[in-house]
Order: sequence, then structure tokens, then C-alpha cells
Amino acid sequence: MSFPLESFIEQAKKENRSNEYIESCVNYINALSQKGYPVIFSIEHLAKEIDIQSYFLRALIGETYDQYAKKGFRYEKYSYFKLKKKNGTYREIMSPSRDLKYIQKWILINILNKYPLQDSCKGFREKISILDNAKIHEKSEVILKVDLLKFYDTISEKRIYGVFKNMGYVENLSYSLAKITTAKHRNSYWNSFDSTSKKILIDFIDTKPNILPQGAPTSPMLANIVATKMDIRFGKLAMKMNFKYSRYADDLTFSIQKDGKLPKLKLITKIITEEGFYVNDEKIKYMKKGCRQYVTGLTTTNGVNVSKKYRKKISDHIYYCQKLGVDKHLAIRNKDFPNYNPLKFHDWLYGHLCFIKSINEKANAKLLEDFNKINWFV
Repeated sequence: MSFPLESFIEQAKKENRSNEYIESCVNYINALSQKGYPVIFSIEHLAKEIDIQSYFLRALIGETYDQYAKKGFRYEKYSYFKLKKKNGTYREIMSPSRDLKYIQKWILINILNKYPLQDSCKGFREKISILDNAKIHEKSEVILKVDLLKFYDTISEKRIYGVFKNMGYVENLSYSLAKITTAKHRNSYWNSFDSTSKKILIDFIDTKPNILPQGAPTSPMLANIVATKMDIRFGKLAMKMNFKYSRYADDLTFSIQKDGKLPKLKLITKIITEEGFYVNDEKIKYMKKGCRQYVTGLTTTNGVNVSKKYRKKISDHIYYCQKLGVDKHLAIRNKDFPNYNPLKFHDWLYGHLCFIKSINEKANAKLLEDFNKINWFV
């Protein structure tokens, strides 16, 4: 969206604004425009661009909430629910309200998506997938995987304020944007950390700052932006030492071919710590050639592929649906698929076939052929 600079100057002169004021505004406008960011001066201006009432936006970020609460205004910005992870623990998701989500999506599309990320950043980017991330490291001599500990939880409102400020936005607006895109977790969330996380993140647990909420549409891109300096440092080191580096969200991967050299874990940890993140020591893994190598869930030993174990699991479901019938198969596997009906299981299974096709179309062809032979409504 282009800013009407000439009209702005003309109006400012009509209002008898000083030359210093006009020059300052023009410099601000040009700095944002050159980077492709929308020109926004204040929270009221932001509200006008989004086409919502400014009092509502101010209430959302807490500036006037008490004032409107006295008049009966009540608004729950987030709802909470949990998703079960593979290791049996749960990830708490903070889902923004419809209105807040709309505002966050506007910020994502019009501001955040214009930020230039590093090529090594592969997560949560349009037209880039786990396949692109894995291909970088296929047929490697050694792969080193390093995970960041509580990635979103270590990205506070203060750091997000810095993101918008460094983009070029004025301080008050940067503060408001940070308020809109971060949230305060409940005490129970911080208390649920395991003993290792509690020890490492003691300052966060004590202060309980506003952080990036898992569930907000702006969080993945903001996390990528905050991690950009780290990506740049590892990129420069990769060129110097001849290794390959990529990051998919909190999953960092380093690999070498025959003539490369991996950085020492101590140096990797030093860079990560200096950039405000923490290493999850329990998820550090070296994978040498000859052993099973995988990156973001895909095997990379002889080219990128979906694991044989994964394909066999899907193949077995298809086989037993044909042999026993869908209803009986679901009854036997009720523990894994509670409350599933044939239609819901059809969609689940077909979704996995689509995923396999996106990685290995040839492997998917036979599975899809057998899938189409299943009688779903006997």
C-alpha cells in the first residue's frame, strides 16, 4: 500500500506544521516505504488501516480495558486447549479470539511477511516445506540436530517490541504492536515445566512475561524474525567451515559432506545463547552415514523420503480396512482412533496419503490404488 506523501505534506503545511516536523515525518515515511512496510504513525492510524474502532484496539492491548470494563465491556482475548505430543506430554495452545485473530492476520500479511528472512530459514514460509529443509542435508556424512528449548516461551514482549522498532516504527506504535502479538500465560502453564526447563528458564518462570502465544497467526513469523540474527551468524560460519545449516522453527540442522567440518557443540551453544535462546540438551543428536539419518521427520540417507516405518503403518491400515472392513478395523483400533467414524477415518488416511505423495509420488501410487479399493460404507 503506497502512502500519499505529497498530500500529507500539503495537509501538514495547511495546518502550519513546522519544517522540522514535516521533514521528520517525511524521513519516517520514506524509511518505511523503502523497506516495503506500510506507513503507520500511531495506534489510531493502525485502527483506521485495519478498519476497526481505535477504542477497541486500545482495549485489546489493555490501555483502556479498565475504563470499558466499568461500562460492562468484557472480552476474552484467548481460549486455551492442549494438544498431545508424541512423547505423551501436552502443548498448551492459546487460540486468539476471532477479532484479535483478524487483527493479527492483518499485521502478518501487511507487515511481517515483508521482512526478508534468510534462505536457511525453512519453517512456516509460503511454498517452502519440510522437504526443502531435508533436501539440504541429504546424503551427508554426518548430521547434527540441535533443538531450541521452549522456543516461543523465550521470545518476550520486549523482544517483539525490538522487532517492530528495528523495522522502523515509532516507539509507541512498536509497543502497541508487541502488545497485540504477545500474551501472558496462566500460572499453571509455567508450573508445568519439567525440572530441567525450570532450572534453565528460572527468570522467565519468576517474571512470567508476555510471550509469543502458540496459536496466534503472527507467532511463527515473529519467531523467525527474532531468530534471523542467529541464522545469519550460522550462515557465515557455514561458509567459513564448509558445512550446511538450516532451521525449521526450533529445529536446527548442521551437516557435512566429505570435505566439510562441523562446528563444535560448544560454539553452537555459545551462538544460540548469545542470541537469547537455549539448547535442549536432551534432543542433541549426531547421525553418521550408515546409520538412519533424518531431518524434520524425513529420511535423508539415500535421498529424501518418507520412512519405511511410516509408509508401512499407512499400508497396514489400508490392508486391514480391505480385509476386515472399516468399522471392524476401527473397533479393534479404538484406543488409537476414539470416536472415529468411517468418513473421519477416510479423511485422516487420505491426508497421510497426500503427505506421502508430496514427498514420494511413486510410493504413493500403489498405496492410493489400494486405498481406492476400500469399501467405506458397508
